[in-house]
Amino acid sequence: MPHFVIQKAYICNLKQKNENMSKQILNRYIWLVDTIYCAGSTGISFHELSDKWKENLQLSGGNDYSWRTFMRHKADVMELFGVEIRCHKSTNTYYLMDRNDITDSSRFRRWLIETMSVNNRVNECAQLKERILLEQNPSGEECLPTILEAMRDNLMLTFSYKAFWYETERVSNFFHVEPYALKVFKRRWYLLAKYGNNPLKIYALDRIQDIDIEFGHFELPENFSAADYFSTCFGIMVGDKKPQIIKLKIDAWQANYIRTLPLHTSQKEIKTTKDYSVFSYYLRPTFDLTQEIISMKESVEVLEPESLRAEIASIGKALAHNNCPTKKK
Repeated sequence: MPHFVIQKAYICNLKQKNENMSKQILNRYIWLVDTIYCAGSTGISFHELSDKWKENLQLSGGNDYSWRTFMRHKADVMELFGVEIRCHKSTNTYYLMDRNDITDSSRFRRWLIETMSVNNRVNECAQLKERILLEQNPSGEECLPTILEAMRDNLMLTFSYKAFWYETERVSNFFHVEPYALKVFKRRWYLLAKYGNNPLKIYALDRIQDIDIEFGHFELPENFSAADYFSTCFGIMVGDKKPQIIKLKIDAWQANYIRTLPLHTSQKEIKTTKDYSVFSYYLRPTFDLTQEIISMKESVEVLEPESLRAEIASIGKALAHNNCPTKKK
């Protein structure tokens, strides 16, 4: 067999081995975060951690969890994920810093921890994989590594972009942007970016092509907050309309779903009866919100503002006309 073939096979095997090792190490970090997270605010001792580690034969191989390994994992978790593991000096137990903090600054960390926890639970129940059905990952995620790198280092991005409303034969536009933030909405990734002197704009990642980092720096405004930017929006559209009080009357059955999974952080239940509830929001009446209201069909009535009520009524008339049984298909 030629030497270069053997060399290529060796490199491929080495690469696969490194990838497997990296995955194993990542699973150990996830296990550590999840185990301490599940221990709650009281924390867990190193002795208890060691016992749980040894019980997990997939990770430990039956080996002990040394203090040195724990310290290394603890430091790596902080560096990679920004998750700080602290110690209660009085009880000598370990807990996650900001575990119960739900402020905007820690929302990403909370999401990351909970995602790790779910991932660890699913991995521990690998024999149930045929009985655990997950939604498909958000589209456009192949662009994420490039975008995240540019965001981290405040570097410009270049890409071609073709919105769905473009004519089929039209050539995609080319953009040179400053990446500000990322958001997921209804299983799609979106990039919030600044193009030249134009206002901030949303770009769907599944419509981005030929993305690359342009090694020119930009300064992210000190007062910019992605959470504040989207604070009065449902979804990813901001638009020109100002935020206002929106009141929805929702029947008792649908209200259970809205109550347990609020549409927005501004949601308030201002009236409750046995037949319906009234929810109040402070939002911009955008296309995304309109679509969400329509999805509740006859279970919802817009009480305020009158302009949104009229818009929903108009859409309802169009739907009735399009789906009329006597209309020719």
